[in-house]
Amino acid sequence: MFSVSAGILSAALFLAMVLNLAMKPKYSARLTTVCMVVALIGGLAIYGAGYAQSTESLVLTMIRTPLAVTRMFVGVNDLPAVDGTTFVRGQGGLVFFWLIHLLAFYSMASAAMITIGAEALRSLRLLLSRRGELTLIYGINDRSIDLGQECLEQSGGAVILVAEDVTAAKITEMNNLGMSVLSGDAAVNCEDRVLRALRIGNRKLSVFALEEQDDSNLGFALKLKDALERFGAAPENTRLTLPGEEEIITSMLQVSPEQYGFGYVQVFDTPTLAARALLRTCPPWDFVSFGPDGRAQEDFECAIVGFGRLGQAVLKQLVMNGQYVGSSFHATVFALDYEAESGYLFHDCPGLLNHYDIKCISADGRSAAFYSYLTEHLATLKMVAVCTGSDAVNQEIANELMLFLKRRRAERICVVRCGKKALRYQASVASPIVETGVYTLDSLSAERADREAILLNAVYDDSDRSNWEKWVACDSFSKMSSRASADFAPALIKASGAKAEEIQAGNWQPDEAMQQVLGEMEHLRWCAFHYAMGYLPMGKERWEARAAEFTRCREQDIPCRIRLSKDAEERLHACLIPWDSLDELSARESAVTGRNVDYKQTDINNVLALPQILNASRPKKE
Repeated sequence: MFSVSAGILSAALFLAMVLNLAMKPKYSARLTTVCMVVALIGGLAIYGAGYAQSTESLVLTMIRTPLAVTRMFVGVNDLPAVDGTTFVRGQGGLVFFWLIHLLAFYSMASAAMITIGAEALRSLRLLLSRRGELTLIYGINDRSIDLGQECLEQSGGAVILVAEDVTAAKITEMNNLGMSVLSGDAAVNCEDRVLRALRIGNRKLSVFALEEQDDSNLGFALKLKDALERFGAAPENTRLTLPGEEEIITSMLQVSPEQYGFGYVQVFDTPTLAARALLRTCPPWDFVSFGPDGRAQEDFECAIVGFGRLGQAVLKQLVMNGQYVGSSFHATVFALDYEAESGYLFHDCPGLLNHYDIKCISADGRSAAFYSYLTEHLATLKMVAVCTGSDAVNQEIANELMLFLKRRRAERICVVRCGKKALRYQASVASPIVETGVYTLDSLSAERADREAILLNAVYDDSDRSNWEKWVACDSFSKMSSRASADFAPALIKASGAKAEEIQAGNWQPDEAMQQVLGEMEHLRWCAFHYAMGYLPMGKERWEARAAEFTRCREQDIPCRIRLSKDAEERLHACLIPWDSLDELSARESAVTGRNVDYKQTDINNVLALPQILNASRPKKE
């Protein structure tokens, strides 16, 4: 009997070890649970029926059965007491008896291995995480796990995930992926003992707050900021990325002469981040042809299905990046509740509706009205962006739409599904799906995402600070403006007819005519950006009043911060005029200020900076 029991226990231990090594933690945990349930039911049947028959006492059966079943899980059996009873009769009964005991001991051994092994591996990884650069990611979910793996692959430093509640199986899974896990109240509240264990000191620290609930991300960031200040961490070694409104959150967390904070705070708006992924996958200029003179040979027309925050962000990106000389922009929005959802957008950005052909139709992307529109615009439509907010609905609409286009031989129309986690584009029904992730290191890290924007911003700052120092000191609006300008660089390259490789090598000498066309194209984009940010044109009367105030201050030697052509508080700008009118505005401003103002040349300078922009986009070698 002893030899049989020993064999069963050895087999269970060996099986637990093999399966825990071979299977993914989540599947191993599920198997353990199933085995435990089966063993529990089988044990109750074996010992319940066995004791009832051998003792013929209901009271003794009720007392002994749960005790015997519990002992099964630690490798103890009571075969002599139940041998020959209903479930343990003959050869088949003995096989069943030992199989149930095997499952019971396996489930207990496996559970112990998962718990003890996960804790041991977690302790080891945390110990190894105390040196070198550290990436701290708050929240454990699909987007944070993917980002953590990308950080490991590209930076090679330690990655620690922080969450309040984490299962042992999830800890094991993260450890197997090469990441450490900190959990519990002490971790999420950034208690001093946690930072002390990580030896923060002067280590370079990158923090990504990516919990599903945005409010908790800000709370974690504020707690971590206070903890880092108590710990004496150098701000210049810290970076923080989190979702929210840049103009509101940055000032709360960024280091300044008045307060301690992170060395740099990157705040992203999730819908805008997802909409910018469209430019990496299927930018609008890819669907427009240009002549040898740089002028577009066709209009850009698009449809947007769904008009929540994501659909509105996509519209803004398409407006800003669909402006070409010789072309006009047209967009039609299909959403049942567009009036209920777009109040803020169109009241905050009235210039979008006033200056661009944007129509809104109260209809679903599966409606007859939508397909009637498609039928009428098959010859001119370039893109359909599906942004309903539901991946399932997006897929349903896109699948039906692509079949519709295929049967009408209109597969050149771009159909793109825009989601909060990924953007999916399929050129045709038979083509593979191209997917672009939203939460990537290249889109969340300022040093990576804003390489070109940092360079462009430095062009307008003649101080002796480094480009990065200029960027850190830059206001949120200027950062957004520089990003938008950098995003548009590939459109300028395509319109010019040049090769990116040649421009990158410094072979960029467009003639004067091409400079004028590309400069005007950049001006059109600039205007679209400002309309999308809520700006309106500054009338001549308002401009002259500002000029008079500027002149009075100068004559009386009074400090004056008035920018003649830009009123940031009222969101008015005198440059929101046609390209051909810029010379007259430049002359007026030059006469008042005494400076040589040339707004056309400012746009052309952005075009001439293309070689530097392209070289800035190259990832730096580690």
